[in-house]
Order: sequence, then C-alpha cells, then structure tokens
Amino acid sequence: IAKEWSVLKDSVPDTIWCRAYEDRMDLTRAVLVGPAGTPYHDNLFVFDFHFTPSYPAEPPKAHYHSFGQRVNPNLYESGKVCLSLLHTWQGKGSEVWSPETSNMLQVLVSIQGLVLVEKAYYNEAGYEKQVGSEEGERNNAQYAEQAFLASLKTMMGLLRKPPRHCEALIRDHFAKRRDAILAACDAYQGGCPVGVYVHRGA
Repeated sequence: IAKEWSVLKDSVPDTIWCRAYEDRMDLTRAVLVGPAGTPYHDNLFVFDFHFTPSYPAEPPKAHYHSFGQRVNPNLYESGKVCLSLLHTWQGKGSEVWSPETSNMLQVLVSIQGLVLVEKAYYNEAGYEKQVGSEEGERNNAQYAEQAFLASLKTMMGLLRKPPRHCEALIRDHFAKRRDAILAACDAYQGGCPVGVYVHRGA
C-alpha cells in the first residue's frame, strides 16, 4: 500500500485527488473531476476504497457517494462501482485485476476514462449493439440528459453534505466552476446537446 501512495503522489492527474489516512493505511478517499465533453463535466465524484488483508491478491473494495442518484450504468445508487478491474463485472486480459501489474492509479484512471464517458448509455450491458444506429444515438441523447440532471443533483448533495476531509476541495471547486455550470444549464435548456457546451470564460 505504501508503494501505491508513492505511485499516486508522482503520477495522479490533476483532475484526481486522493486522501490517505495515516492511522488507517487500508482506507483512501478519492475525488474525480467529471471530464469535459461528457454529461459529467464540472461535477465531482467521490469514492472510498478499502484495501482488504488479501490485497494485492484481490482489488480494493470501492464505494461511490451517489446521494441516491444513478448517474451512470456503472455507478449504482447503493454505491456499487461496476468495473471489471474491481471484479464487479466480467472482463478479460488487462480489463481485470492482476496482482502483479494492477494498481490504484489504474483503477482511478479507468473510472474517469471508461465510466465517466461521453456516451455512457452504451456502457449498459447489451446496449453496445446499438452503437452507430439511429435508435442508439437517440437513446443516448435522452440518457445523457437524465445523466446530467442526476449529476446536478449529486452536486447539490456534495455542497449540502460534503464527505469528510473534502469540504474545502468541494467548496472551492464549485465556487470556481459555478458560472460554467449555470451557463451549461442555460445552453442545454436552449437545445444544445448535453455535454457539448464549452464555457468560453473557463
């Protein structure tokens, strides 16, 4: 686990923050910024991870702070994170946890890059068959709208009841991004496809 902290300290992107606990090295809390160009832009996503006694033979256990919202096919209201790398979904090869090569940085980057994506609708099991079809794009556009609305609700949850030790980070982030978020809401109400709007003042 100490090696994990060293890797994260040197390599974690500036859109991911991690907090470790000196007296509980088996626990960590991570905050991820929703990527631009997706329904999750400008939001923060908070995850708790637990390294079990058998780590690294098995991946860390993950819990997502959902505030009762289903923002993504891979992120449940219960806090479950559905990801092959965490052994909560089927996968093969590099998609699944390897005690020799997998690490916490890979988990965080995978959530940000494979879960919080532009077309999350297709992350739902079986829906990938609709990729490229007119029906699939129509369904994805509707899903993106619902995902953005759910994301907004989690923003309010974060502001009203921020997870411990992340209060200042959450407050400062939304203070900086509030104009962009409000401008995006106006643009989407005006017909701009969800996730496409870019705030020029940002």
